[in-house]
Amino acid sequence: MRNSHENPKRQLEEEAVESAILTSSEIGALSPRVPREAEMLREAPKPIDAKILDANGDTITYIPEVVGEFSPDTNIIQKGDRTKQSWMFKGRTKDGKIVIETDDGEGITIARRDFESGYEPSRLVYVEKTKDGTREIQLDAEAVLQESVEFYHTHDCKDFLQELPKNVRLSAASEAKLREAMREGFDKAMLFPKTETQAAHIEILAVKMAAQEISGLPPNEQYTAPYFENGTKTAETRNRPKHKAYLLLYQSGPIPDETKGQSPDQLDPLFTQKKWNGLTLQEYLILQRKELEARKNHSFDVYDDDAKKSQWTWLLDSRAPQGVVRADWGPRDRRVSVSWHGSGDSVGRLGARPAVVVEVEV
Repeated sequence: MRNSHENPKRQLEEEAVESAILTSSEIGALSPRVPREAEMLREAPKPIDAKILDANGDTITYIPEVVGEFSPDTNIIQKGDRTKQSWMFKGRTKDGKIVIETDDGEGITIARRDFESGYEPSRLVYVEKTKDGTREIQLDAEAVLQESVEFYHTHDCKDFLQELPKNVRLSAASEAKLREAMREGFDKAMLFPKTETQAAHIEILAVKMAAQEISGLPPNEQYTAPYFENGTKTAETRNRPKHKAYLLLYQSGPIPDETKGQSPDQLDPLFTQKKWNGLTLQEYLILQRKELEARKNHSFDVYDDDAKKSQWTWLLDSRAPQGVVRADWGPRDRRVSVSWHGSGDSVGRLGARPAVVVEVEV
């Protein structure tokens, strides 16, 4: 609608232009055959080059872009290689050669034809027998990544998703740590974003992980509003990488009996000796939800008056100003309860669920 205060003469002129009938010569001028002055097209942005050193220290310049089914930083193996030695696809050079990074971080180039016929995406699958020889544990790194992505996507944790690595890459030291944990019976794993992001979303986690209803569960397994004692939500996180995502291994079985009835002051040297970490509050909230959805019950963290059955746990790597955080699912009030207690205190029904933090290359 036009403004009523516009100049009437100008308004009539504009309407006349809008309703004017084109002449035959004007119509002809619209034909694509009529020569026109060429318009300057904007140049497409040039790909950003990346560099890597080869074994001789010479620089290989390449473009980190998708080639066929391979995205940059995809783990790959040579077809038929029984050792399953893992390499990493990086991109292509300007003359079309494929650039690969070795385990030592060195770059090599191969012809694209040889690459496509001789290499395939790698699934990092680790297999270890427990030290007591009773179990064989298998951990598929790609499956862990996919499950972590699906979990955060299902629960609308968009900021968490953005910080997960596209591929799970482990240094030699991290792989050795992971294998040792598997031999100790750590059979579950999940990827977590940097702790700073977890801490910033504690209020959201409290609702999404410990309050929202789960479809298909009976009323006695559903959450009521969780309880958080003052000081627990802002507890300090210990023993985690700074400003980067990480892989967390944990055990699907019950809390180790040797941790029951022990104070944090007693547990700290035990965990150091065994190269274990404690859980943090954020990790606990996420894992208890993940396990509840998988098990359809709260056996992962349920409180019980029987010390043998109780899964009440210290969260040893979350420290409140007044003490150490602890948490459980209470079947009587049907809620997650988070509180703190002094580091010298102990309760027979209270243990500590261990975890192992493994750094990933990002």
